[in-house]
Formats: sequence, C-alpha cells, structure tokens
Amino acid sequence: MNDIKRVSVITDAQRADIVMFNKNPITKSLYDGLSNLATGLGGAKDKASHNKWSHSGRNFDHVELSVRYREDWLSQKVCQIVPQDMTREWRNFESEEAKEADEVFEVAKLFREAYKWARLYGTSFIVLDIDDGRTTDKPVNWKNLKAGCLRSMHVVDRTRIVTLGEIDQKPMSVTFGMPDHYQFVNTTSPIHKDRLIRFEGTELPIYERQRNLWYSDSVLIPLTQQIDNFHTTSFAAAQMVQEANTDVVKVPGLANILQSDEGTSAMIQRFTDWKSIKSVFGVSILDAEEEFDQKKIQLSGVKDLIWEYLKMVAASVSIPATRFLSASPDGMNATGESDLVNYIETLQGLHKDVFVPRLGVVDRLMAAHYGLKEEDFKYTWNCIFPESAAQKAVRLKDNDERICRLVETGILSRESGLKEVKSYSGINKDATVGDDPNKQTGDSNVKTKTT
Repeated sequence: MNDIKRVSVITDAQRADIVMFNKNPITKSLYDGLSNLATGLGGAKDKASHNKWSHSGRNFDHVELSVRYREDWLSQKVCQIVPQDMTREWRNFESEEAKEADEVFEVAKLFREAYKWARLYGTSFIVLDIDDGRTTDKPVNWKNLKAGCLRSMHVVDRTRIVTLGEIDQKPMSVTFGMPDHYQFVNTTSPIHKDRLIRFEGTELPIYERQRNLWYSDSVLIPLTQQIDNFHTTSFAAAQMVQEANTDVVKVPGLANILQSDEGTSAMIQRFTDWKSIKSVFGVSILDAEEEFDQKKIQLSGVKDLIWEYLKMVAASVSIPATRFLSASPDGMNATGESDLVNYIETLQGLHKDVFVPRLGVVDRLMAAHYGLKEEDFKYTWNCIFPESAAQKAVRLKDNDERICRLVETGILSRESGLKEVKSYSGINKDATVGDDPNKQTGDSNVKTKTT
C-alpha cells in the first residue's frame, strides 16, 4: 500500500493568530486566600489586591530621623521611655566592690544612651578602650587583661561608624554575616568587633541587614505615618477652633458696591470698624436692611480621633497609654494594672535578651580592671516600678499574717518564723524570739498534789 502523507495547510490568518498567541500567551491567575467571584473580592477587580509594600529607604536618611527626634515629642517618647524604664532601678549586686565599679563607669547611663540611639538610628555602639597589649584592629586578648585595663567606655551612634573589611562568612560563628571591623568616620584606624558592643533598634534578617549597610532599622520607621496622622489631625483641629464661630452679614446690593475700588475700600473699612466695635463693646451695629448670622463648626468627635491616633502609637511600641501619655486607664473599673504588668514583662524580656549578654562583656572587663573575680559581679534586677508606701504596707501585713498562721499551726518554728520575717525587712535584724503569749506560766498553773 502506498504511504499516504497528510499535509496540513496553514492559512495566513491562522499564522497571524499563532504569532499573536506567542507574543501574548493566555495566562490564568490563581489566588490563595479568601476570594468571591460575585463581588470581586480577592480578584483583579478588588482594589486592595493592587496594594504593594516597597522599601522606603528612610533608614538611610539619618538627618530626617534626627530632625524628628529634636522636633517631635512623640518621637522622643518612643525612643526614650523604654531605655529609661529598663535602667531606672538598674541592678542589685551581691558585692559592694562590684556595685562601686558599676557606678564609677556609669554603666546604667551608657546602656540607656546606647539603647536610646539604637532605637532612633537603628544601631549604636559602646566603644571599649581596652589596654590588652594589642592594637585596635586585633581581637581582645582576654588572657592579658590586667588591673587598669579598661581605660574608658563611651557611646557612638551608627552615623559616626562605618563597616570595614571582610564579613564573617563562617556559618557556625555567632557573628555570621556581620563585619569583622569597623571604622570611625574621617579616620583610618580599623576597630575590631571585639572592642565594640552593638545595640540594635528593629533587628532585620541577615540579608536585609546587609542591604541596609549592616545596620538595623530605626523603630520610628513603621510609626512615621501614624505620628504624621496625629500631627495632621491635631493641626487641623486647631485651625477649626480658630474658625469655630464665623460671622455672616448679608448686605443688600453687595455685588454692585464691590464693582468699584472706592466701594470695596469703603466696605472693608466699614466691617473692620464693625468688628472692632463688636469686640470692644459687645454691640453689633448694622443697617436695618442688613442681616446678621453666625455659623458654628461642630467639634464633637475630633478629640476622640486625636486620642485614637495617640493610642495607636503607644500600642505600636508596646507601651501602655498610662505610661506613654500619663493618662488614666480606659474602661469601666479599669485600674491599668494589667497593662502595667504586661509592660513590665516586656521590659524583663528585653533585660534578658538585650542587656544581659552585653553586660557579661562589661562585667568581665570591670572585674579584670579592679582585680576582682567575675563571681563578684553576680546580680539581680531591681523592681522596675517600685511599690508605693501603701502597697508596701499591705504586702508586709499580708506576709506577717501568713507567717503567724504557719507558726500557730506548727508548720514553722518560732525561730524559723522570725528568720523569715527578717528576710523581707519586716522587723529589725537584731530582734530575738520572745516569750510565747499563748504559753501559760507561773505558780497558778502548776498542779500540786495534797495529802
């Protein structure tokens, strides 16, 4: 059988359609999440589907950040309150020598300043001037630290320090992806990372941080819109107050009067005098055919709107409004205690994550500087918000009653109870165990046998 070859003939119109399809292929978009074909929700007709987040680059403009801090009281509070609260009561050392060393070097002030500027600019440093027999471009020789090795410590924000040299590319290193050396602006002396203590604002993923010149972001960047909205609303409300009462006077033939320059000048002068008379004497003098009216702008709701913007900013930085704005708690029977407890727990977490690792380096240097043991620098954190006199009295009373019940039931001896009371300063440390008032003594309590 002869082979039959089928030849497909493509017309010019079909060839044009093929070319057009290759240039503009038909694609079908598939969406994850909530969508509704009838309303267009989640589809191409949904306006919200065209929202897009982009890098603002605001962290590079440290001049704007500086201006915001200097001119805007909200920005100042955002940067200052948390560092102030974290260092207000500071640490309680077991050793008096360690406490004195901490006060001499003003460690609390250094950490407060460093964390404040890190929140403003994204990153800051405590520069350690260490005498270890090496130049500043070498790692610290921890085995060669002697008495007097710590010359000084001071705070520098990231606008005065730039990265230099190689990046730590060892995956198992604790500083992976971070610069090995830094350099002060307008100097040529490299500084090894061991001689600097970094503080971060809003920490970024490692590759985002590299895009950001190895710095973190300012905490103000996500808040700029809310802060600007507050100031815009506040300014608009102030303008509305100035225009709250507007005088309206209907003058017959006003259009004809204003057609000439003389008429316009006379009309302006007349109502200038009228306004002065009305202000001084409280009397409005008008022609019989003229009508006077006063328009008032309703300002109800403006205060609530301004307050909501302020609360948004406070919530964004995890600071309760009672602390951020010195305001009374909202809601029925609200005391603000739960907000304060949550805030204290947040600060305690920051103590653990931000301050404790960095304090370990400082305490080690101070121990070598003063010839002390590192164990001498053991400490506990003091209460961030000390209790009031009334709260302390209630606490002592409750503890006393609790210990009395334990002694009366025999769970604790009287000596142990006294020791427990002394532990929380509920009684003088020189106090001794007295006579038990419940124990009967004397001849009258002695039974005698008569014969």
